[in-house]
Amino acid sequence: MLSIRINPLAVVAASIFFSVALVAAPASGLYQIVSGQFTACCGLLGQIRQPLPSDEQRFIEVAIDPQGERATISILGNDGRTVFTLFTCQPASPFPFELSNGFVSSNRIEFISPPGIPSWNYTVSNLTNALRLDGRLIVSPGFCADIPSDFGHSNVVAVLVPSTTIRVSEVEVCWNALSILTYQVQYRSTLTTNGWTNLGAPRPGNGSTDCVTDEVPRGQPKRFYRVVPTTPGVAR
Repeated sequence: MLSIRINPLAVVAASIFFSVALVAAPASGLYQIVSGQFTACCGLLGQIRQPLPSDEQRFIEVAIDPQGERATISILGNDGRTVFTLFTCQPASPFPFELSNGFVSSNRIEFISPPGIPSWNYTVSNLTNALRLDGRLIVSPGFCADIPSDFGHSNVVAVLVPSTTIRVSEVEVCWNALSILTYQVQYRSTLTTNGWTNLGAPRPGNGSTDCVTDEVPRGQPKRFYRVVPTTPGVAR
């Protein structure tokens, strides 16, 4: 009798598939620095090491063009707007830390300067909801031997700052309501094309301030409101 024996390990092995996750390049946005180091060398004080974040280096802004081919990065201060600026020897000083013409690849952005001074070579790598910045910048020391001219960032990690939006979910319309009149609150979504729509029933004046609320549906276009005095008990 012919018998066939199947190796169960072979069956298991045949069922295993390996997947490779593709890491995309860093996305446009504002990133908050959480760790890293900035160095400056080599004036009178030698090499200076500064842990990040600091007041002058708190955020990194990444801007990628619509084609996804070129990028710009800026290192920003506490307010998220002021560009970190290096003050070195003339004519390179001041040097705002904004690097443009970065080449976007599948998993990083490379910023390489044209030949000459100042020169830089920086890499922005992608992490999960974060990025890593590494690089070196050299400016001309000129006649200022006591001022640093060699700068670098190492293992600077910055997390993506969530974008925030504000949505008004309810509007309150108030008016001075004379007791001898009745009022009808109305709204329209577009001032030029839509007709006015009554918001609720007519409201008799109470001799004081009267108010109505209107819930704003999500995704609705903006609304305009008006309060129309009417003959008591009759809405217009």
